[in-house]
Amino acid sequence: MGDDTMDHLASDRLLASRVVSGDDEAFGEVIRANQHQVVQIAGRFFRRADVIEDIAQEVFVKAYGAMAGYRGEVPLGHWLSRITVNACYDQLRRQRTRPEIAFSQLGSDPHEREGTGVPFEGNDASVHWQREEARLDAEKVLAKVSPPDRLVLTLMVLEGMTVAEVAALTGWSVANVKIRAFRARNRIRKLMVGNSTGRR
Repeated sequence: MGDDTMDHLASDRLLASRVVSGDDEAFGEVIRANQHQVVQIAGRFFRRADVIEDIAQEVFVKAYGAMAGYRGEVPLGHWLSRITVNACYDQLRRQRTRPEIAFSQLGSDPHEREGTGVPFEGNDASVHWQREEARLDAEKVLAKVSPPDRLVLTLMVLEGMTVAEVAALTGWSVANVKIRAFRARNRIRKLMVGNSTGRR
């Protein structure tokens, strides 16, 4: 490890020790520094704002209770990312039989350009609907696979993580991640073939 990395880990260990000693301001620093990252990860798995908010709260509650176990071997942000992925995995299992509705369906105006409030004009509207239809199709397929499959595909495909990075975040072995990814992709291919056949 370089000097910068060692200094960063030392800083994270000091911050964690302050949290464990009951320093509320220190935990506030942890939240402020990592909330965006936690929300971003949860947003890869879920669309509903209330679900993402609940997961973020759960992550920081768990982190607070587990802070005494943080040894500073990895950056605090990475440690929190792993807690977040596990919280998302738990939520996926809870929602297995009732997939959530895509957040974009809950009140956004389909005639407005995403995130701008500007109405679509001309061919922009058709492009938007094509993209939206493709995204919703993908979400429907993902909703049909098991939580471990969805977890692996989301991290590797949407987040672009390597097998080693997924293994580090989930706590699974590299071999386990490879097997899950292989099976998940095969499962997705079969579902996609089934969907295209059913539309004919």
